[in-house]
Amino acid sequence: MIKTRTKIIASLGPSSSRFDVIVKLAEEGVSGFRLNFAHGGVDTWKPLVEDIRRCESLVNRPLTLIGDLQGASIRLGVLDEPIELRRGDNARIVACEEASARDKVIPLPVKEVFEGLEIGDVILMDDGRVRLKVVDVSPSSIEITALTDAVIRSRKALAVLNKEFDLPAITEKDLEDLKFALGQGFDYISLSYVRSSSDIELLRSVIRRMGFEDVRVIAKIETKSAINNLEEVIAAADVVLVARGDLGMILGLEEVPHLQKTIVEKSISMGKPVIIATQLLESMIENPVPTRAEVVDVNTAISEGVDALMLTGETAVGKYPVEAVRWLRRIIGAAEDKVKVARYSFTGALGARYAKGVIELAEDLNAKLVIYSVYGNTARLASLFRPSIELYVGTPSRKVLKHINVLWGVRAYHVEADSYDSGLEETYKLLKSRGEIRLGDLVVLTYGLRGEDEQVIKVRRVSG
Repeated sequence: MIKTRTKIIASLGPSSSRFDVIVKLAEEGVSGFRLNFAHGGVDTWKPLVEDIRRCESLVNRPLTLIGDLQGASIRLGVLDEPIELRRGDNARIVACEEASARDKVIPLPVKEVFEGLEIGDVILMDDGRVRLKVVDVSPSSIEITALTDAVIRSRKALAVLNKEFDLPAITEKDLEDLKFALGQGFDYISLSYVRSSSDIELLRSVIRRMGFEDVRVIAKIETKSAINNLEEVIAAADVVLVARGDLGMILGLEEVPHLQKTIVEKSISMGKPVIIATQLLESMIENPVPTRAEVVDVNTAISEGVDALMLTGETAVGKYPVEAVRWLRRIIGAAEDKVKVARYSFTGALGARYAKGVIELAEDLNAKLVIYSVYGNTARLASLFRPSIELYVGTPSRKVLKHINVLWGVRAYHVEADSYDSGLEETYKLLKSRGEIRLGDLVVLTYGLRGEDEQVIKVRRVSG
């Protein structure tokens, strides 16, 4: 299997809920799995978590677990069956939880939408493929005309072109889902429809109130407000996710390439890992081979230097989940061999400059870099510089192991030790026993700055 530096995250769903499929996805190179809490419930999610843990033992490497909170999402209620609309057809959206497709009534249990919509607004669904124009509004009903052919299904998310609504950042449902995720030991929690740093700070405070500290927060950038407040959102988050589906719906498809590049550059320059999601290999939901345009799109993301690429519908509901991961790995591998990955001039405190210096030393020597990182900070800093040499990280913390596992270029290992020096040596021995470093290799070994009088950097030629 090609070991890529850009990591792969797969969303689980009906197409990938069997244990054997999860194992195949991991064997094809998936580093982390996402569970979308907008769909399903505890009865669905808990067996998946258990299967991921079993799979982790089977493949003998860490698998990061990401829980995706619904956040300030606007979702339809429950339909007894899908509603099919042709372009020009009329239908009604009604303020209720459930409705009958026979009457062409679409349920929407979100009162704020009825308060904020105006005649002429355009409602978008399915990443913009469905467009519905508002032709009349009342306090509990909206008359719409289909601008495109559409199939309306239960629980579908919607957005309104160039408009946001004053919705709570974290709902009662999110609180219940968060309790489940924290109780199950999820490594990252991502928040949808983030608008400002206060949304992230609210989530952190809730996590702390629930008695947890070691969970990282992902900010999904998919609203106009998040773009307007980009720097403060990035600063508040641990990881940034470019959610291209809603960005394209709300701000226009033509804006997505520029927005993606801007978010990636700003995130890395501010020292934050970044993920890209949505429609990477969308055609593989139905077809076993990606389009040329999708291959080019992935290449572009690689060249921009993203930490990870997240498959959504391709692995959750697609016909070819394993093939989608296999193709993504192939495309990443080919791109990393040929495309020059952007290296940003990230500078920060002494720890960042130290990481940069160690990387430059290893690159000048054409050596492999081995770091022992207790808290994961040095691993994150080293990854940010997108080193051209191989980067191995040992850590005594299983939680840190899962956090750094999805960072660009980091090959993470759990290594128990009672000191930094012994941890470094144990990591070296482990890598040697696994064949990651071989006879004759040149290796640079170090750990993060600890504020002590002496800092150790070792340069070692691997011998028998």
